[in-house]
Formats: sequence, C-alpha cells, structure tokens
Amino acid sequence: MQKNLSFHQTIAGSLQSSIDPSIWDKVLAAYDKGDYGDAIRNCINYINPSIEQKYANADKTTYVIPHGSILVELQITKDSFVVNAPFLYVEGAKIVPLLRQVAQLNFTPLSISSIVLENEKLYFKYSCPLNVAEPYKVYDVLREICINADNYDDEFINKFNAKRIQEPRVTPYTAEQKEQAWQKIQQYIVEAFDAYDQLESKRLTSYLWDVLMISILKIDYYCAPQGTLRSEIEKTLSFLNSKEDYYQRLSKGKEFLKKLQQYERAKFDDDLYKIEVFVPYKFRTNLDGVRNILKYAYETSEKEIKSLDFIGASCTLEYGILNLFYNHNIEDAIANELSNAMENAAGKPMQETATLLFDAVKKVMTSDAFLQSVAALPKTDVINPSPKKGFFNKLFG
Repeated sequence: MQKNLSFHQTIAGSLQSSIDPSIWDKVLAAYDKGDYGDAIRNCINYINPSIEQKYANADKTTYVIPHGSILVELQITKDSFVVNAPFLYVEGAKIVPLLRQVAQLNFTPLSISSIVLENEKLYFKYSCPLNVAEPYKVYDVLREICINADNYDDEFINKFNAKRIQEPRVTPYTAEQKEQAWQKIQQYIVEAFDAYDQLESKRLTSYLWDVLMISILKIDYYCAPQGTLRSEIEKTLSFLNSKEDYYQRLSKGKEFLKKLQQYERAKFDDDLYKIEVFVPYKFRTNLDGVRNILKYAYETSEKEIKSLDFIGASCTLEYGILNLFYNHNIEDAIANELSNAMENAAGKPMQETATLLFDAVKKVMTSDAFLQSVAALPKTDVINPSPKKGFFNKLFG
C-alpha cells in the first residue's frame, strides 16, 4: 500500500447542527422557576428554533413535527406532557414475530418511551405530569423516539410486512448525484479490496480492519444513504467495532462491501435522499468536544510518525476524522479543515498522507483561531456523548 486511497467531499450537505445551544440556559431557567410548559417549548426551540413557527398551533400547546416517515405529536397541557408518534400499520403483517420484536425493543433500546399497539397501528408513546418533565428527560425521550423510528421502520416493513402510515418527507438526490454516488462508491470498494490484498500478502494484518472501516465510513460520509442501506451500514460498523473474533469482523466487513458492489442499482438509488428530521441522530459537539474525540488519533499518530509507521499514522488519523463525522454534527470551520485535508491526501504517498492529515488535526487541536470561529456549547450530557470505540482493534485485534 504505497499510496493513500481516494476521498471525495460529501454531497449530503453541511455537518453543522440545527441545535441552538444558547437556548439551553433558558430551558433550565424556566424549569427551575416552575414554568414547565415554557421549559418544554424552549427545549423544542433548542433542538431547532424554526420548529414552533412551522409546526406549532397558535398558543404553542400542540406540535405536529415530521421526522422521516413519522409525525411526532406533542401536547403540553396545564397538567401533563404527552408524546404520541404513529409508527406503522400492522394489518396483514406477520403479527407474532412482529410483536415479539416490539416486546424486545420495549425492553431495550427503549428506556423512556414505549411502542404500543392500538387498532392495527403501532405508536411510540410517552406521557408524564408536567412538573416532572425535566429538560434532559424531555430531550432524551424525543431523541429516543425519533432515532428508533428511523432505525426500525424499514426493518419492520421488510421483515414483517408492516406498512407505513405516511410516506417520509424526502428530497431525492438528483440523477447526476445518484450516478456520482454509485461511481464513487464502486471506486472506494475496488480500492479497498486492492489495498486489503496488498496488506494481507505482506502480512500486515493489523491494518485490514482499518481499510474496511475507513472505506465504509467514507461511503456514509459521501452520500449519507437512508433506508435499508443506512441500516446495513450501521449494523456492519457496529459488528466491526464489536468484541467478536478479529477475522470474523473482517469477514463481515468484506461481505458488506461485496454485497454493495453487486447492489441492485434501482434499490441503491431509492436510498439516496435527504429526510426532514426533528431530533438529529448525530450529536452536536463543540471545539472542546472535538479535541477530546480526536485526542487519541492526534497523540497516537504522532508516535507512529516518529517511528516511521506512516501507514499506521494515516489509518489512525483517517479513522479518527471519519468517526468524528459519522457520530457528530460539528461546525463548518472544523469540518472543512479536516475534509479538505482528507481530499488533499487522497492518492498521495503514505508519508505525505500522514503529514497532511496530522497537520490538519494538529491545527484543530492547538490553534487559537478555531476559538474565534467555533461557537462554545454548554457542557451537558445531552450534547457531549462518549465517542465510539474502535482504535484498539488495530492494536489488540
């Protein structure tokens, strides 16, 4: 592996979040004063300040907010906070395995809301007295419903013959963008298998995981597919990051790329669109959060460069950057600095690749210029989750 693999800038748009962190103090202040309804309304404004103008009634007691293929219905009464999100029709579905899956989801991953069956329809539901609608809980329940509705609607449709209650509000990519996505992804896959074979032939097996992981993350970054393809990407990345046998994980990653290489083109095109979302599945993070997430990549790659392990340093940095993009919404100033470095390093010799990527990460980690261009966020568990694990696969896989 003498040269770095290809990289292309995303066609999916900005990684910047719609969340307005300046509103969070208002949320907490309203709740502390006992203005529980205003605390909930401000929590919705924190998620996206434009929502109440588009989707609330005149007195802001009822919201009907689209998120993918569901409508999240919120009611704020004088006594209670109620969330009701119609999910799927089950008439004619394989009802026994479907309800078994619902029961499992209600145990985990759902921890606050629940899925219930009423009149041949599945609903996500949650309610509580207004005075215990604590702001972090309000955010968590809204995110839990939105994320899991996104994660399981296609699975329930494909596996159990459930039907959508309403079609998602989507903006399809153009025909040109779909063609570009297909060609770029096929290029990524061919390059990944070629690099994999080169490394395997030289018994550099510790880098095989990196090649697969980076290639799949590049695919997600480039076109952010939705639907079934998004679910398959998430499952494959999760398995690659699991504690299963190293070579089983490699096999799973290769299997996914081979499947995508032979994917039915119409099916691929159908999964290329942007959806209207309420609570984003990525967490927004500030400059301090980005620096914390990239700390391992920065420190480890510095040691690898000093020991002349340029392949290792390049893999460490590319995975660190792409994993940041996959899990977080970040300010454009940071995203542009890192993605431009990735683009400039594409096709370069590995020593030059490692240097280009390290310099970009070092700038983000140490430059005071970013303090002026990046807004600070309140330090709450809501917006500062722990990053995914993954780097140690290379060291201990």
